Amino acid sequence: MDSLKCMRRKLLSILPLLLISFSAFAGDFGKSGLSILPSPCLGYSTNHGTQYGANVTIIDFGDGSFYPNYKQKIYLEATKYTKGKTSLKAVYDSGMLIPDFRFSAIIAYQSNPLYRFYGFNGSATPYDPSLDLKNDIAYYNFGRRIFKAAANIQHKITDGLNWVAGVNFVKYGIETVSDRFTSDPSNTLYHIYKEAGIIRSNEAEGGQRLEFNTGIVFDTRNEYTAPSSGIWSELYLTGSPDVFNDSYRYLKLSAHFRHYLSLIDEERLIFAYHLAYQGTIAGEAPFYVQQSINELIYKKTVSEGLGSKNTIRGTLNNRFVGDSYAWANVELRIKLFSFNAFKQSFYVATNPFIDFGAIVKPFRLNAERGSELYKAATKLHESVGIGAKLVMSRNFVASAEIAKPLQKDDGKFGFIMGMNYMF
Repeated sequence: MDSLKCMRRKLLSILPLLLISFSAFAGDFGKSGLSILPSPCLGYSTNHGTQYGANVTIIDFGDGSFYPNYKQKIYLEATKYTKGKTSLKAVYDSGMLIPDFRFSAIIAYQSNPLYRFYGFNGSATPYDPSLDLKNDIAYYNFGRRIFKAAANIQHKITDGLNWVAGVNFVKYGIETVSDRFTSDPSNTLYHIYKEAGIIRSNEAEGGQRLEFNTGIVFDTRNEYTAPSSGIWSELYLTGSPDVFNDSYRYLKLSAHFRHYLSLIDEERLIFAYHLAYQGTIAGEAPFYVQQSINELIYKKTVSEGLGSKNTIRGTLNNRFVGDSYAWANVELRIKLFSFNAFKQSFYVATNPFIDFGAIVKPFRLNAERGSELYKAATKLHESVGIGAKLVMSRNFVASAEIAKPLQKDDGKFGFIMGMNYMF
């Protein structure tokens, strides 16, 4: 913990110095042909521990007329965390594979012997930090394995407006946390929920889901990876029929509005914000899919919330599990300085931010609207933080962020190292 605090202090102290000391901008190399960018995966997450492994990004810029966008992009990653999590994934994105269509796909596997489970409905379920992986107790954990294969296509309706359709197959395996992590595997919130019937027998060990997506995308970004202007908005439905005879079928609505505004020198200071909603509008979903944040452009093995790095940075993973969510992310992206090296263009940026969100429809909560328990479930949660980015060829983003939740039951702080901007 002391070393983590030291890292946080160093990051916070160096960013203002960089902002003051560097003002010259180097030129931007245009790119054409194939770029292969291997990299070690060395990161840290408060929730998962130290990350190690490797990734490679393969980008086809074609004849260079697409730059800073690309013809096609492949991302491969194999990583492991010191707290036991393993992640393997391959992501593909192309606007050229199928003429006049954008095609995106992912195949991924993730295993986590200490998957976080804090119950349902956020603050309506009390949190006791003394039980959180301390004193040989893993009260807020269970083991989870997940396999995911998904793909979608987009096609132009008019300038900036596309229709989208896709399919997802996801298989979840869930089990009581192993006795190698706890002296009493039955002393977990997951086990208590099972015994009480809050988690039902036909979902307790996971299951398989086949989901279909359809909707529209409005996209006027000037570039995919680190835009400085434009709007990226999505409105789509995700439906899952009862293909595997587990009695669950549901229809979810997802809405995202992202806006990028250049305030100074076109790209020197960018104001970016993201407004989002996801909720069940028909049927009933099993508990193990409620934390999954649906996405059309695949950046992560599994995008999850409400809570932690995908929605409200710095909060405990999956702290706020409900049936419907709303959240927002607001940040300034400040380009500190640029330079050229190894025939590549680089720039360093920082991004102070604030995140906030809430459960707007609780999940399996036996409480009337307006009651104290209902209010606790649907209260607003916030975090603030700052990040640092190293961007190469405008398509490879190494990221480090620190975030502090503003409510003590949401966690102490989060330190996250990884890839890409959050949105």
